[in-house]
Amino acid sequence: MTAYPSQTRTMLGQLCGTQWDSHSWPDVIHPKAAILLSSLIYSPGETVSNSCTASSGISNYIQWYLQKPGKAPKLLVYDATNRQSGIPGRFRGGGSGTQFTLTITGVQEEDAGDYYCQQRIASLWYTFGGGSRLDVGSDVRPTLTVLPPSSVELQQGKATLLCLANKGFPSDWKLSWKVDGSASSNTLEVTGSSAVLEKDGHYSWSSTLTLPVDQWKKVGSVTCEATQGSQSPLSETLRRDQCSD
Repeated sequence: MTAYPSQTRTMLGQLCGTQWDSHSWPDVIHPKAAILLSSLIYSPGETVSNSCTASSGISNYIQWYLQKPGKAPKLLVYDATNRQSGIPGRFRGGGSGTQFTLTITGVQEEDAGDYYCQQRIASLWYTFGGGSRLDVGSDVRPTLTVLPPSSVELQQGKATLLCLANKGFPSDWKLSWKVDGSASSNTLEVTGSSAVLEKDGHYSWSSTLTLPVDQWKKVGSVTCEATQGSQSPLSETLRRDQCSD
């Protein structure tokens, strides 16, 4: 990532030389696909420049797409520079040959999502890059809730606790568990969900911790902790004596 004046930052991708910086995605859908970078975070009003390198000279046959959770990709720009009908003027495509850019001038929270560049060789060969998640907003700590195991499940010999983290930002909050103050061991079953983008631009997450019922009966408390690089961690604790076995 390179900082520029006027609140402009750039995401850069290199395909053929396999030279990846600390923000890049090393996984490529096709060995000759165009490629973008991984998640970066911007504030409203900043200028975002997304760059991709095509595998060979393809004239101007590059398309840019934005995909929102649960929806099909939306075409933003086609043939490198032509903005699709109905797309706001802040989106602008550029470049030729092998180097192409998508610039968003004055990015808005509604622009958050996964961006892809697509190259076309000949008339039938289309390849996509690995994708880049764009987060737009200000830091927000999520609200944590820990739900106890159900009585039905306890009768089946296991206890699954659910941690819900709601309305946080950005998307890279991580959830972890502590049992009686100690980090959960590798012998315990822990699962987690990817960040889910809500309509308001915030994210939600979930994680489960599963214990054998005999171990659950010996537990004093279980804690779910949420951490993110730039914000202070937060946690929510459930005491077993708060639950009815």
